[in-house]
Amino acid sequence: MDPVASLLSDLVAIPSMNPMGRGRTGPEYSEQSLAEFVRAFLTRNSIDSDFQKVLPGRPNVIGRVAVGASQTLMLEAHLDTVHADSMTIEPFTPVVRDGQLFGRGSCDAKGSMAAFLQAVIQALKTPGRLRYNVLLLFVSDEEYRFTGAQHAVKKGMKADFGIAGEPTQLKIVRSHKGVTRWKMMTKGVAAHSAYPERGKNAIYAMSKVINRLDKYAAELYSGPGHPVLGAPSLSVGVIEGGQAVNVVPDRCSIEVDRRTLPDETMHSVVGPIRTLLQDLPDWEMKEPYLSVAGMEVSERAPALEALAGSIRAVQGDVTIEGAQYATDAGVYNAAGIPTLVFGPGDIAQAHTESEFIDLRQLDQAVAIIERLLTT
Repeated sequence: MDPVASLLSDLVAIPSMNPMGRGRTGPEYSEQSLAEFVRAFLTRNSIDSDFQKVLPGRPNVIGRVAVGASQTLMLEAHLDTVHADSMTIEPFTPVVRDGQLFGRGSCDAKGSMAAFLQAVIQALKTPGRLRYNVLLLFVSDEEYRFTGAQHAVKKGMKADFGIAGEPTQLKIVRSHKGVTRWKMMTKGVAAHSAYPERGKNAIYAMSKVINRLDKYAAELYSGPGHPVLGAPSLSVGVIEGGQAVNVVPDRCSIEVDRRTLPDETMHSVVGPIRTLLQDLPDWEMKEPYLSVAGMEVSERAPALEALAGSIRAVQGDVTIEGAQYATDAGVYNAAGIPTLVFGPGDIAQAHTESEFIDLRQLDQAVAIIERLLTT
């Protein structure tokens, strides 16, 4: 097994699942152990690093390589993964088969993390090769609330441009949608189900809210969109309500996921929803618990030209595209750091029951990033 595959195997073997706000606890639902491994790896390779406290047991790791260059390149990936409940393979016992490495996080996004680390280590073997100062940033809580990236920006993290590691099949993602999420509640009056007229059914009230949202989502999807990203979208993803089948429910709640275009803001998203529902009774809309902007980097941005040149030198063809999902890059671009999304692996494998990454792409990613750092 070559060095980057071995490193990725070590990363995958350390559980770092995101509890996703569901009250799951234990070391496997924390980034702490993985963060400690990454920092120890940086220390062994003479790279200055430290922890940045974000949430209890869930730090960011920051590594710095200063060579006196005029520009700083940020290489970023997230430490956390989604859960492994439905996996049909051993999630934290990495297996290599037919040129693919299997395990939770192998694709999303520990493959990018391993490639970035290995590329920097190889570039440092010969003094004087680096053309940029390098900021290595590995963040917590990307899968749920983007807290790690937001915290890094809040604490003054700076770079001239960046790459957020995600499985793009070595394509450059220069634009993607953002996301705003919020909770909604309806209130009723509990009663025995034999006498429903004595109560007020909160689930029925919520059904009216959902019906309006469904029609609004269809209008959004069929309306004007972005030339690359298409139309915005809205989806109700979680619903909870009621205590027992023989009790008229006095409460119901939903969670709404709104995928936004780069020119949309949290306020431009929330306002129309309040207007849409204003004539319906007994509902409440909480302020969004998550809002990350969409992003778009210019086709002529120096960062894009530099990364495209490195890809072209290593594998010939360069593909530049947009993505429907949101990433930490939205946080960094909003903070004034032009950040592209790039990495090995296929997003179609992310979060799946038998997640894997193609090791040839992993090796190519190392070569591309090393060339970017040194040429």
